[in-house]
Amino acid sequence: MRLSEKIVQEKALNYLRKRYRIEARRGRIFAKAEVRTRKEYGGKRADGLLAYRSWLGRMRVISMEAKSHKTLAAIRLQRKDRKLIWKSILMGLFVCLGSGAFVFLFKMEDEYLRYAVPLNIMVASALLYGYLTRHQSQYQFANVLDQLEQYPANQQWLAFSQDSLDDLPEKERKNLRKVCRRRGFGILIVSAQGKVKRLLKPAFQRKWLGDFLQYYSKEKEIRATL
Repeated sequence: MRLSEKIVQEKALNYLRKRYRIEARRGRIFAKAEVRTRKEYGGKRADGLLAYRSWLGRMRVISMEAKSHKTLAAIRLQRKDRKLIWKSILMGLFVCLGSGAFVFLFKMEDEYLRYAVPLNIMVASALLYGYLTRHQSQYQFANVLDQLEQYPANQQWLAFSQDSLDDLPEKERKNLRKVCRRRGFGILIVSAQGKVKRLLKPAFQRKWLGDFLQYYSKEKEIRATL
């Protein structure tokens, strides 16, 4: 059974509401779908936004983005070729310097070998590094990750339907998890039966001046509610 994005959104938001209510002072929590950031911050619409005051009185903000099989293209990882090429060039240069091959520029009398040896070593090292690391998570990105980045919060969650992840190759699923861990995003999986499980816990981001509610258009309404 394939889930719609709306169902994924509803199930994940309800899961997060129950999860964070435990941390909320007097159990009071704001949880709503489709909340926009302010115009000056792009006017982007988060699939889910939660806010509550902790027992210490600090405001906590949680954002969420939901995806289903219909938006599989946004989930699929793509390679950052520019970053990979630049990193490979730097690695080739470091190998050339570290191996002492650059000395040929000053010691070799033969004009051809003077430049050919260090250049070949640099190029070969760059190509080898690029080939061996081309699938690493540091060079991978997905549109959904950049989308979630637009919803500032103490913790940020991605909610996927199980069927959408099943459409991805196993290696791509593992890389997606690695990329999310690197960027501090949590992952929720919604099964065909509507059950939600946590695949990855998000990192906690602090905001030393003010709180993350200032980025959202419903700031006043949320503060009045809490």
